[in-house]
Amino acid sequence: MLEGITAGFIFSLTLFPGTVWLAKVGVNGSYRQVIAVGLAFWLSHFGWLFVAVPGLMMMSAHLSFVRFGMHLFAAFVLVYMALKFIRSKRVVRIDDAQTLSKPWVLFRIALSQSLAMPMRLPAAMAILLATGVFVHSSPDWTTVQRVLLGALIGVSWWWGQFTFLALTFATRVPYPITIQSLNRMRPFCAVLCACLAVIVLFLAI
Repeated sequence: MLEGITAGFIFSLTLFPGTVWLAKVGVNGSYRQVIAVGLAFWLSHFGWLFVAVPGLMMMSAHLSFVRFGMHLFAAFVLVYMALKFIRSKRVVRIDDAQTLSKPWVLFRIALSQSLAMPMRLPAAMAILLATGVFVHSSPDWTTVQRVLLGALIGVSWWWGQFTFLALTFATRVPYPITIQSLNRMRPFCAVLCACLAVIVLFLAI
């Protein structure tokens, strides 16, 4: 379960644009709009992990001969993500989302955009491999259930706490402090992905 919690939390953390958007909605929108966006990102991330965990289990159980290749590809994905974070633009403003749609429209937009990102499924699998989930546990459906429960906790932990922060502190904390905090996430995520790439290669040996 611990691997699932870790993967769910880190996977949610790596959606940096989603976190920034949630902060902007917290500054400019109503509490219903904030909850709608937070719920959409929560649902999309658990959805990706709901697909990734059993998929990775079946690959580990039936395609063990490509185990090194799976880890190598995971390392490539994590390095790519690290480079994307390094090259991503800094947050300049969080009070520029003046016109926001109705909550259900925001929910649909956030959900569809998150699900439409082509790298989210490879990222989910790469982060799961970096936790060593099917190295320390047998690839079976019992393990899948434990990992999915952990993933649910991890995803709920990140998006729950950030939705709470957007609801309660987005308009109370000075904007420069919020912007500074968001911009610190970029290099942190880059270093985190690079470290996970090293870990996943180590687990392949």
